Amino acid sequence: MRPSSPALVVIVATAILALSGAAHADVQGTCKAAAGIDSRISYKFCVSKLSNHHLSPDADTRGLALIAASLGISNAEDTVFEFKGLVAKPGTGTKAKPLLARCQELYNEMSFAFAEGYDRINARSYAAGKEKVGEAIPLAHQCDDAFAKAAIPSPLVQCSWCSVQMSIICTAITNLIK
Repeated sequence: MRPSSPALVVIVATAILALSGAAHADVQGTCKAAAGIDSRISYKFCVSKLSNHHLSPDADTRGLALIAASLGISNAEDTVFEFKGLVAKPGTGTKAKPLLARCQELYNEMSFAFAEGYDRINARSYAAGKEKVGEAIPLAHQCDDAFAKAAIPSPLVQCSWCSVQMSIICTAITNLIK
C-alpha cells in the first residue's frame, strides 16, 4: 500500500526535521557536556560566549569547537591591543613596560596558536587542533607569572582567564565531536 501524498509530505517533513536537529548542537547542552569533561570550565561563561556568536544557532559540535577557537583568537588579538595601549600610555611605570611588551608577544603567539588550532580542527585533525589550542594556557600563565615575579599586579587578569577558558572549552568541545 502506497502512502497518500499528504502522509508522504508529513513523513518527509518529519525526517528532514529529525535530520536537521541531529546536525545542530545545543549550546547549553554542549557547554554542560564540556564542563562535565573538564571541571575548570565555567558553564555560564561558555554559554554566554558561544550563544552570543552569530553562527552558533546553526553550528554542530565541530562548529562550536571552531567558534570557541575563533573567540580565542579574538580575545588574544584584543589583549595584544590592550597591552600596546598600556605600553604607550603616559605614566606606565618603567618596570611595567618590558613586562607589557613581553606579554604582548605572548598573546600574539597565543593568537597564532588558536588560529592554527582552528585550522586543524577545521581539517578534522582533532588531536593536533587540541594541542595547538592548548598552547594558550602556558602562554597566559607566562604573562601572569612575569607580573607576579616583578611584584606588579597584572593589569589584564580577566583577559588571561578568558584565554584559558576558551582554550579548555575548545578542547573539551573538540573531545565531544563524534
